[in-house]
Amino acid sequence: MHPEPDLKVTLVSPSRETPYSGLLPGVIGGHFPEQDLYIDLGRLCQFAGAELILAAATALDPARSEIGLENRPNLVYDYLSIDVGIEPALSDLAEFDEALVPVKPISGFMTRFKSVYEQYRGGGAFAVVGAGAAGLELAFALNHRLRGKAQKNDWPKPLIYLCQATQALLPEAPRRLQAGLQKALADQGIQFQPEFRAVRQGAGQLVSASGAVLQVDQVFWATGAAPQAFLQNSDLALTQSGFIAVGPNLQSLSHPNVFAVGDAADMVAQSRPKAGVYAVRQAPVLFKNLIRMHRGQPLTRFKPQSRYLSLISLGEQRALAYKGPFWGWGRSLWRLKRSIDYRFLDSFKNLPVMTPPSLSNAQAIDPNTQCRGCGAKVASSILSEVLSELDPDGGRVLDDSAVLTPPSGELMIQSVDAFRPIVDDPYVLAKIAVVHAVSDIYAMGGRVGPVMVNLTLPYASEAITRSLLQQVMAGVLSQTRAEGGQLVGGHTAEGLELNISVSVTGWAPASEIKTSRGAQLGDRLVLTKALGTGTLFAASMRGLAAPSWINQAVAMMSQSNRAAGALVVAPSIHAVTDVTGFGLAGHLQSMLAPGQGADLILPNLPVLKGALTSLSELGVYSTAHDNNQRAASSVRTQAFSDERLLARQSLLFDPQTSGGLLISVAPDACEGLVARLQALGFDQAAVIGTITDQAGIAAMADV
Repeated sequence: MHPEPDLKVTLVSPSRETPYSGLLPGVIGGHFPEQDLYIDLGRLCQFAGAELILAAATALDPARSEIGLENRPNLVYDYLSIDVGIEPALSDLAEFDEALVPVKPISGFMTRFKSVYEQYRGGGAFAVVGAGAAGLELAFALNHRLRGKAQKNDWPKPLIYLCQATQALLPEAPRRLQAGLQKALADQGIQFQPEFRAVRQGAGQLVSASGAVLQVDQVFWATGAAPQAFLQNSDLALTQSGFIAVGPNLQSLSHPNVFAVGDAADMVAQSRPKAGVYAVRQAPVLFKNLIRMHRGQPLTRFKPQSRYLSLISLGEQRALAYKGPFWGWGRSLWRLKRSIDYRFLDSFKNLPVMTPPSLSNAQAIDPNTQCRGCGAKVASSILSEVLSELDPDGGRVLDDSAVLTPPSGELMIQSVDAFRPIVDDPYVLAKIAVVHAVSDIYAMGGRVGPVMVNLTLPYASEAITRSLLQQVMAGVLSQTRAEGGQLVGGHTAEGLELNISVSVTGWAPASEIKTSRGAQLGDRLVLTKALGTGTLFAASMRGLAAPSWINQAVAMMSQSNRAAGALVVAPSIHAVTDVTGFGLAGHLQSMLAPGQGADLILPNLPVLKGALTSLSELGVYSTAHDNNQRAASSVRTQAFSDERLLARQSLLFDPQTSGGLLISVAPDACEGLVARLQALGFDQAAVIGTITDQAGIAAMADV
């Protein structure tokens, strides 16, 4: 909410949404809906003007100031903040099987828990290992949820064990509270197993170091904290337990430009237990120190409190609380915990309208001082270094021109595409740009050959430009190779925002060339991909799109049409086009010869998750929607009473990015084509209509 004008902020996360652990007991207990558990990182980054990269960190090289990312190039940083949490400490277990469910990371735990709950049919035995605050809350919540399901269906009650290696529950809590906790466990039928240090799990058994055996169906592991594996191989100073060693200003003891907070770090001079309250309180100091380091100012010390209020849910709508010698429990404390948790979550969800800063990151270097024309080119040294690092054995890459020799007896197909960024991640954006551009080649039955890329990178320092260029070119090279093409040249310049233009050349024998014209009466229309990117990303820009909607849309846009293009050379296919910015109706209209029309069956349209909701309930349309509707003048729309049909009709004019192929195929071959497409991974491929002799495009509710 207080951006530093000349800092480019990037958040690296393996998922688009992150769970808040404080609400987990309430969700497991069935008191709150699961969607309340998550913070939408995409929306948060958009609000903060930050870039979101969806990737898992696999390595850290602080000497080079680089983060290794899974299946993509390294990310360079000037300053790094690490808050990656912990992994479950399973080193004490000699063996375990799939019935063991670690609580951390929470996203993985929720998937496993939902499976356990859905399959639960009464009775059974479950063990929670670890009787700290997290294990206690989980045992109470699990017992409440499973017993509720059993009671509702008149099934036998489950048996819940709570296992702990030591004797006392919450040893830091007042003794009377400990005694009350044991009574609460007994009252709810939870069997407390003190001095039970689990050493082996498997084949329906949980075994302790003393040889005690519990017969259990599922084990939930809620004890121990192990550092993330990728930190162990870095050169960061670590504590004996393997966590990042930081000083009182949250700064790495070995690398001053690295900060670490939360469970990933150990404050060497101020040792504290791993609890979320410290991570929350570290945040303001972390922010100040990152800014102060950048400005060359003295850093601020973090002063952790010696005591903090602990609130623990008891399964039912009751909670206990203690701070030092003071404690209590009841329904009012459960309401207090709920209020605190939701107030915290709301700070990340109910985001205020922000006034754009007077100086954006892109303007950190004043564009008025930058040369125009060819003087705006990115330095050749940067370009050469990046290309040689990414493709050391790729042969000679020309700067601006390419010399091509068409294969003997084949025709050349050329196309070019460009669009403004639809996703923040430059690597993913580059891959989508290539997929989008080469679809024109596949729509004509061709194969991809030479590719050229024209890049505009936003004005920035040399270090940021180099890092951004590396991410973009890695995406371009990776996807070009996947398409069977070769990058042969291009142009790189600076401007106000990132823009990627891809020019592609393809080849095909003259006998196999397909065009958008040639559809025959009675042909069936087959669409290979779902519709809805226009409205979904318009909703995303407004902060209204659910993370799962965008995840599916990005996956669809990243899917190449190459495999579908290999099928269109069949004689039974009479016309093909790709569906992009003009929308389905606009591209279909260009396929129709004079006197031809098409009947589109709206319920058959494959649709991306959330697209209909975005149109019908949120009322969000792409800015190109109205222009597309006016241009598609041959479409005969209807005033359907069903809002979902109206939304599907609106999808006809929704502009698509990296959309599917629209194929006109003979009636007797359409089912086989759809089956082959689905077998190739085009899961939503469908027959959506028929070519008719009635001029115009009819939007129909049924056949």
